[in-house]
Amino acid sequence: MKRGLFVKLMTVLFLSTFFLYGFSHLGVFAYESFFVKSLNLSKHAAVASINLGGANKEEAVKILDESIIEWNGKQNIMLELDGESARIDSTLFQFHLEESIENLHDNENTSLNVTMDEKAFDSFLSDHFPSYRSEDINLTSLKEYILSLAGSLTKEKTINVSTYFASNETTQVIYEAVSNELEVTPTIKSFIANHPSILIEPNSQFSFSNFLETEGFVVESQADLSPVASLFYQITLHSNFSIIERNISKELPDNAVLGFEAKFNPMNNQDFVITNPNSTVYELKLAIQDNRIKAQLQGIPFPNSYNVRLSEKESFPPRMIKQFSPFVDKGSVDIQQQGKDGVLIRVYKQKLSNSGEILSEEMINEDFYAPQHKIAVYPLQELQESPSETFDNVPNGENEGETTNVGEEEETSSVEKEESATKGQESGDSPQQDSTDASVDKEKQKKKDFK
Repeated sequence: MKRGLFVKLMTVLFLSTFFLYGFSHLGVFAYESFFVKSLNLSKHAAVASINLGGANKEEAVKILDESIIEWNGKQNIMLELDGESARIDSTLFQFHLEESIENLHDNENTSLNVTMDEKAFDSFLSDHFPSYRSEDINLTSLKEYILSLAGSLTKEKTINVSTYFASNETTQVIYEAVSNELEVTPTIKSFIANHPSILIEPNSQFSFSNFLETEGFVVESQADLSPVASLFYQITLHSNFSIIERNISKELPDNAVLGFEAKFNPMNNQDFVITNPNSTVYELKLAIQDNRIKAQLQGIPFPNSYNVRLSEKESFPPRMIKQFSPFVDKGSVDIQQQGKDGVLIRVYKQKLSNSGEILSEEMINEDFYAPQHKIAVYPLQELQESPSETFDNVPNGENEGETTNVGEEEETSSVEKEESATKGQESGDSPQQDSTDASVDKEKQKKKDFK
């Protein structure tokens, strides 16, 4: 009796488990078969920049398949080694379209999922390049870069296989930059203590602002990191990295080197952005030495070296701005701002061969810092005693380089002058009244002469 009850109980448990397991799997199968196939993608969906907006899964697969067939016939990805060249065989690529579409759930624009058999790729290289030896090449890095091109359906590209030689894979210090003496603020100390090493990923864009946001580095003034951005910029000029965004200040900071400043202030949308076009990662190392910041770029040496040439500095002298105030004693001058020369410099980037020969040169930036004009405040009496002098902000004759600024201070002085004249009339102060009347008569006479 007990045995029969046990058998019945086990039968019920088995059937219940089978029902639950089968129903869950059957439900998923039915969902994928009948619902997912008819599910339309979002209107912004795209794979390898191919618009799939509004298409269902079957339609998207068909669109991608047609695009790949067209690309196979037109792609011209060339490999070069020791004077030999070969167009890569399209049959080496295996495209996985359904997986590519599934990746759209996390990203509205993604690349194609594509793979390549490494042995078949190795055989292709052996057949087309007599000097090729697999042990000399970092085959994995080369393959990954080619797959990234295929994943975006890039049609034109030439790749120098020699840049992937294993003998060049030793990490080295490519360039080192040191800042001028500066005030090492708490922000700089904290940043370098937490991020002594920054990785620049291969074939990717690096934004200093996005890096800080991703790392959760929050301080009161991220603008204090401008000296760090300036070192990044100086290092970038000695690499094959591309500069996407770089800003400068109105005045050259004391801690910056002329031609190598990069202002960083995310609050004002001033970022520093570069692109690493290489298939390998590079590392930026930071350290504080005394009152200076040292930065190093480490990684696999570039196929070419790079140098920076600065043009001859052009200076622009400041102008004199004259202001008048009743609060300045007669015979004296109040210098409110000392003048400072403006400066212009052009930054050129040179590409060099292994022997040091200049292969090319291009101008990267033209940095201009406007002059600071000298501001001198003179007694108001001098303005009153020179009625024939014109003040139109245009230098003329012996006053070349001087600008008279009848600004807010002079307007205030004029009001005070009129008030003083009124009080003088009321109190019987005849000298003030005579002076005012004489001034009015003189102005009337000037108007008549002008007419």
